[in-house]
Parts: sequence; structure tokens; C-alpha cells
Amino acid sequence: MQQPLVAISTDVRQFDNYTWHAVPQQYLEAALSGAGVFPVLVPSFGDRLDFDELLSSVDGVMVTGSKSNVHPSLYGGDASETNGPYDPARDATTLPLIRKAVERGVPLLAICRGIQEMNVALGGTLATEIQEREGSLD
Repeated sequence: MQQPLVAISTDVRQFDNYTWHAVPQQYLEAALSGAGVFPVLVPSFGDRLDFDELLSSVDGVMVTGSKSNVHPSLYGGDASETNGPYDPARDATTLPLIRKAVERGVPLLAICRGIQEMNVALGGTLATEIQEREGSLD
């Protein structure tokens, strides 16, 4: 049996004066060692990617957690810097990728920020900084 391929979202980060498309090792380890799938990193190039072609080539999609947040302009929220940091290139990639995966019935695992992305991609909104809201627990 062939090892399943799983497309994994990437963050856009700056390291050593280079722009990187990166995934924390914990997600790659979980995919490879925990789930036994072959992780395929999806660069955050937005509409430059052919999501139909990608989804025809993989067995599933994993949208990971991240230190960045979904940009509030995508769900009608407050785009202040206090709600950042943001990763617009990731937003432009993961949101349409999620929509296409759901439309095509491709298995999708969303973790942390990925759950927020899935919510926004499917028309939901987010409450930011909930730990600062009266009566809310973090």
C-alpha cells in the first residue's frame, strides 16, 4: 500500500534575511510518525497555486496552528495591530484551499489557527482577544 500524501499549510516567516515558507516540526512529526502519512508542504502563494491539481494529488489536507492570526478584514473584525501578527499570504492560500477541500470531500484536519481558518473559510467570524472580555475565561 502506498503511503498517503497529506498537504500541509505553511507560514511565511523571515529568517536570516530570507523569506521562508515553514511548518513547525511538531506538525511534520505528527503527520509522519504519528499518522504515518507523507507530509507535502504547500507554499503560501495564494491564487498562483492550482488547488484542484493539488487536491487531485493528495489524500488529505492539514491546516496547522501558527503564531499568526487570520486577518480580521476576512471576517469583519477589528484589524488593529493588537490582534496580530498576521500572515496575509497564508490567509490567501489556506482559505481557498479549505473551501476546495470541503467542496471536493477531501479529508481535512484543522489544528488551532487551522480551526479558525476553517471557520472563516466557511463563512464564520471570530472573537479576538477573548481573554480580555468581561466574563470570559482563557
